[in-house]
Amino acid sequence: MKKLGSWFVPYLMGLLIAFEGVIVMVMARRVEFRDAFVLDQMVVLVLGVILFVLGMLLFIPIFPQLQKMSEWLAKRMQIVAALGAMFYALVFLLVAAPVEMEGLGGMGKGWVVLASGQLIFLATMAFVFMYYEPLSNRRLAWLEWLGTFASALVITLGAIIFGMRGDLNIHGVLRGGPEIMVMVGVVLIALGILEIVIFNRRREGESEKLLGILDWAGIGVSVVIGIIGLVMLILTTSISLDGRTYGVYWMLMVSVSLALLGPILSYTQTVVAGKEGWNMDLGLISTLIMLLAIPFAAAF
Repeated sequence: MKKLGSWFVPYLMGLLIAFEGVIVMVMARRVEFRDAFVLDQMVVLVLGVILFVLGMLLFIPIFPQLQKMSEWLAKRMQIVAALGAMFYALVFLLVAAPVEMEGLGGMGKGWVVLASGQLIFLATMAFVFMYYEPLSNRRLAWLEWLGTFASALVITLGAIIFGMRGDLNIHGVLRGGPEIMVMVGVVLIALGILEIVIFNRRREGESEKLLGILDWAGIGVSVVIGIIGLVMLILTTSISLDGRTYGVYWMLMVSVSLALLGPILSYTQTVVAGKEGWNMDLGLISTLIMLLAIPFAAAF
């Protein structure tokens, strides 16, 4: 089976990152991050160029001679570019704040965080699929691909929650400082990374005992992700962050996404493991329970 994910996904992510770099260059204006710092037009232009270059480094086909000369160097360029894009997005998540763009008006903190979050998703997908080795069974390989995609979404949701951190008021339910959202965001990022590691385990040469532990760990992590989504779904209502009110649909989207990603991950981990017995039974049972719990949690 040709390693579709190994070459296609990083290239596609690279093109999308480069396209975003072009958008930043075209829209280069003086940008003020409220209560943080100011970027003049030239700095914004340079940031766009950096993003464009990172995307092009991931899109290795633009350097066919380099790939022929040194496969090792081409691969290292892609790795550096993916990590660079992650760092780029992380910086803006750390300083996330409402912005004022000269001549274009203002943009809320949420849009800055969403832009950074999707860049983390693109960079994560590019990085992971540089190492992806599909299974010989095509159906299982695509299920593994789906699971890895879902894991990257969990990481992205965690990054978005982390970036939106602030004084939180879930109306009529909970009040707290930014540490609550930081904790939830970091936990989701860690769980997503664990899922990716488990999905990309190498079966050849690994002991059956280790693979069994990884199979159980994958199901356990998936259940934790699903439970977090269900708890958030139960708590879902309109919220306020740093005094700004957001409609119920914002928290609903995140809650339902996590509540669905849990059973998706549980199912894909279970089927890809392909083992009869308790692994398979409990994996499928947990998948069904989490799916059936979603409407009850929404109606609670």
